[in-house]
Amino acid sequence: MIFKKYFYIFVTILMFLGNVYAQGLKVDVIRFTGNEHFSNSELRALIKSEEKKPFNNKYLRLDVTILTNYYQNRGFLNVWINSDIERRGNKINIIFNIKEGIRFVLGGIEVSGGGILNKNQIRNAFSIKKGDVFLQSEIDNGLNKLEKYYYNHGKPYVTLNRVQTEQDSSIFVKLDVQENETVFIRDIDYQGLARVKSFIVRRELAIGKGDIYSRNKIDKSQGNIYSTGLFDFVGMQLQAMDSTRSQARLLVKLVEKKSRWVGVRFGVAYEQEILYGGTFDFSFGFGHRNLFGTARTASVEVIPSLSYDFQSHKIINPKNQYTFTFIEPWIGYTRTPGIFRASFYQVRPMNSADYNYFSSSFQIHHEYNNAWQASGTIAFNNVKVLEQDTLAESFFTLTKGQDFIYSLSTDFLRDKRDNYLNPQEGSVLETTIKFAYSRSRDKLTGSASVNRFFKLTGQWNRYQAFVLKRNWVLASRVRAGDIIELGKRAQIPVLERFYLGGASTVRGYPEQLLGPVSYDENGRPIAIGGKLMLLGNLELRIPIFWLFWGEVFVDAGNVWLENSDFKITDIKTSTGAGAALMTPLGPVRFDYGVKLQPRRNEAPGEFHISISFAF
Repeated sequence: MIFKKYFYIFVTILMFLGNVYAQGLKVDVIRFTGNEHFSNSELRALIKSEEKKPFNNKYLRLDVTILTNYYQNRGFLNVWINSDIERRGNKINIIFNIKEGIRFVLGGIEVSGGGILNKNQIRNAFSIKKGDVFLQSEIDNGLNKLEKYYYNHGKPYVTLNRVQTEQDSSIFVKLDVQENETVFIRDIDYQGLARVKSFIVRRELAIGKGDIYSRNKIDKSQGNIYSTGLFDFVGMQLQAMDSTRSQARLLVKLVEKKSRWVGVRFGVAYEQEILYGGTFDFSFGFGHRNLFGTARTASVEVIPSLSYDFQSHKIINPKNQYTFTFIEPWIGYTRTPGIFRASFYQVRPMNSADYNYFSSSFQIHHEYNNAWQASGTIAFNNVKVLEQDTLAESFFTLTKGQDFIYSLSTDFLRDKRDNYLNPQEGSVLETTIKFAYSRSRDKLTGSASVNRFFKLTGQWNRYQAFVLKRNWVLASRVRAGDIIELGKRAQIPVLERFYLGGASTVRGYPEQLLGPVSYDENGRPIAIGGKLMLLGNLELRIPIFWLFWGEVFVDAGNVWLENSDFKITDIKTSTGAGAALMTPLGPVRFDYGVKLQPRRNEAPGEFHISISFAF
């Protein structure tokens, strides 16, 4: 035993030293022998080892497995592959020796059994046909398709017995389908409920008493119950109630969360990116997630936000938020939550007017099965501007007074990203239509103005593999916004205007300062915002090593004070590069953007830091 122990230690040390020694070796040439059906370039593109790159012995073993699977999935079931190496100094030649063997075809699929599906329907579940190159994956896919169908049509005890035989270069498949009993849900029991009332769980179920068994409906029910946020664990167990197994009890096993909570969180916000850029948010809150056992939620949060101003080289506090939220999880007997929220904000953005505002809103929100979400919001905002803009008095200047804004809005969102923090593929489509009635009063003159307007915004994001390098990500975004006034032009509240420039819109420009600006008595620029906005971004995201990614980007856009001011030649463009470190909170991003059309005496570019990608 002692000898065996030390032998393993000795072998491990040798392997370690071998790997260290091998790190100085480079792959010179990769060759293939015996490959008649696939070209050298096609096989070379599959493997991990690369010519002119450091030699890695682990890759060599993995490459043999990759090549073997590639051949077997294309009908060469008896393929044999090994690898040899030739060393010349610090250079390594890799030779993959391949014996392809016979390429098999499907001789046929013979079906027996069945019931709710006849033999032809069972056979049609397989996309592979007689005479096609035999692909084991196609047979497995067909079996999975059949199993899924039966599981969702009351047949949890179905058995699919498959036998495959070889004859010359053909594979014959015999499939015996025993459907067994059709199962109905006779009863539903709940285990583990203490503070949560049973009707809360019952209304989340997609399957009910008397329904035929369906795995999809049971999985959906489990997801619905988890989404209430009331449980740490949700389990679904099927129990036969008689010897025939046709009648079953569905047992829902639950572990409740604590109803009261106190929390401290840290994250990043882009909710108001057109005003503040990216901010680092600290959230201090407490609440109750199950008022009176009815799944209603009430909470209070205090959220101070921090950002870094590269102009002053200081950490600033652009926003503080104090919020009360109440959520009714079901509106109109559907899984449509209603959210009432009342908030007070102290807003001190980097380059536009300081103001406080009170906001109250009621929103209903519904998620559909096809990645679409829809919401409707009725809101009241009271905005008090604390600074006086020094431009000549006119309808578009910031008033040293108050804005009262009543609004009704709808939002439609389709989010098909594969990952929220670091999307590799997918898209996001969002449109918002808001009707607002605003009343502004100047405290100094007592004069008041009333405005009615529509605010329209639309955005399209796309994420896809770069055509020349599949592990690179090409990200693009188009965003547009317009404010259309009904009647005479009047004051547009500072909260509703469009702003561009900064880490999350057009890099190379300071936060909010791309577009109309004014200057205070000290010459400091102040963003005015506008009624028309266009934005476009194109970014190539490149994995470098470990958790580091690189970025190369082109941004373009502008904001116009009035719709009539629009000129295509006013669109400003910038380009630049950056790096991102992937963290559990999202990418920590460092970018430098260069203006392609700088004005006289204007800085050539800007440095930006933020959490999360720009879009």
